[in-house]
Amino acid sequence: MRIKSWRVVRFFMDLKLRQKLILSFLALIVFPLGGFFYLSSEQSYEQSLNRTTFSVARNFDQSFSFLVYKFQRIRAASDILVSEKMLNDVMDSEASAVDFFTQYRDFLNIRPFLSSFENGQDIRSVKLFVNDQLFYSEENTNLFSLQKARQTYWYKRLMDSGQGILWAPGTYFQDGEQHAGEGRFLSVLRPIRNQNDFSEFLGIVRLDIPEDAVIDVLNNATTIRNSLTYIQNSSGEVVASSSLALQEQYQINLEEITASASSGPHFVKLANSAEQVYLESRPIPETDWFMVTAVPLKEIASESKEMFRTSLLLLIAIALVAFLLSILISSYMTSRLTQIMRKMRNVQSGQIAALSLPPSRDEFGELIENYNYMVGRIGLLLEEKYQVGQEVKNAELKALQAQINPHFLYNTLDMMQWMARSDRNDKLQTVVASLSKFYKLSLSMGNTVISIRDELQHVSSYMQVQSTRYEGRIVFDVEVEEEIMDYGILKITLQPIVENAIIHGILCTEEEAGIIRITGGMDKGDIVLCVIDDGDGMSANALANLLSVKMDRQSRGSGYGLRNIHERIDLYYGADYGLSFHSELGHGTTVTIRIPLQRLPA
Repeated sequence: MRIKSWRVVRFFMDLKLRQKLILSFLALIVFPLGGFFYLSSEQSYEQSLNRTTFSVARNFDQSFSFLVYKFQRIRAASDILVSEKMLNDVMDSEASAVDFFTQYRDFLNIRPFLSSFENGQDIRSVKLFVNDQLFYSEENTNLFSLQKARQTYWYKRLMDSGQGILWAPGTYFQDGEQHAGEGRFLSVLRPIRNQNDFSEFLGIVRLDIPEDAVIDVLNNATTIRNSLTYIQNSSGEVVASSSLALQEQYQINLEEITASASSGPHFVKLANSAEQVYLESRPIPETDWFMVTAVPLKEIASESKEMFRTSLLLLIAIALVAFLLSILISSYMTSRLTQIMRKMRNVQSGQIAALSLPPSRDEFGELIENYNYMVGRIGLLLEEKYQVGQEVKNAELKALQAQINPHFLYNTLDMMQWMARSDRNDKLQTVVASLSKFYKLSLSMGNTVISIRDELQHVSSYMQVQSTRYEGRIVFDVEVEEEIMDYGILKITLQPIVENAIIHGILCTEEEAGIIRITGGMDKGDIVLCVIDDGDGMSANALANLLSVKMDRQSRGSGYGLRNIHERIDLYYGADYGLSFHSELGHGTTVTIRIPLQRLPA
């Protein structure tokens, strides 16, 4: 544990100052807000839960009261029917002894009496089941056969109940018993007994209640999404439901319903899932029915969840604003330090410059003042070193030029000696004139840098001498763009390269003949000159050795003149400029000279 803590501390210590400030600002803002957000969310959840359960309970009470009122009216209507003396007298008469006219008169009295209880809202129809010997037992509107009723399921349930009333769900009735085109119904069944002899069973009166009217009342209690309100009897049979789909999903035990009816609403876990619902149930007076409502906990908490999401978004927004402000503040506080660090890194790469910032009296201002003093001193020391270095560089450059001039003169005098021995006095005059012009251009009034035009005339004078020496076997061609002719180049740059191309290139071929071409132009803001020969060329190893030799000042060999030229260009223009080589054995060599684009000094 201590090791992990130390790693965290070490990680924080290794962060940049700006990052430390940002983390500190975020911690001071986000953590307190997060704690407040958590506590307020808990309180909001409790308040939302209480508010929602109160709303559910109020809607349940209203719907329950309306159902009780409706069922009490229906019960009162059934009480009137079973105690009606006219019905009792008609049904108590010996059916076989009553003549047709008497039966017809009774029929005319009974039917409108029964119809008077039908209102379409509470009671859709009233049915009286009478003795089959009465002709109107097959009327099948209000009057029905008692004998046929004995064969139905609802009749058996009524008799088995042993009660004076049966509240029957629609599932007790066959499809043929439902009213065609009028929807399903619930029923209240009452046996009619002889008022003079209560043990004598005379018939049954049935009051059909529209199921839609009951479901409408149940729907009024389900104001929350995915909530369910239904009526269930003491046998666990569903009488009516606000949603058959949810009824299948919410399988609640009858024991939970009776417990809720006795102890009050509470949360229960569904039998077929881990979901919890808010359960409230209540027995409907004078029935064996229970009104039940079930509301999923997740729906009750949906309001608080929405508030939680809103608060979370607000917290994120505050955190983002705090993050941006912390970046701005930390950037402002560390900007001067960052500039100091950047300048210090530049000092490491050789770029020394003072900081131009408004003076201040804080720690950063003192640091900037000391830094400027330090770089000022360093600048003076570097200036002194630069002056000394320039003097050394000039001395080295003059030494290199002194090495090149004797080298060329030796080669030229050797050629003139050869011409004198060969009795070629007729061309010696031409050689002397070319040599004179060559040295005149070499002197150039003591200038180190001459124009490219003069440099090309210089190498042309040299090639006139060489052409005489080799009897025209070496062809010299110049293809340099006019736009660079007046720019500067170190003098005696091209001649040693051309000389090297003759000696180590063309003269190494079997024919000892060839072409030397000089091309030139601009490339990426620099001047590029190429000396191309079609001589013997070099192998890859020889080329690699040449490139390594030219970078070694202490070595000596066949590349001595080329190395001197490269060093002169490097000393004068810098390390980005100099010579590069491309060669293939048997296919000649190309020497590329890259120098900056510079006008001649005035």
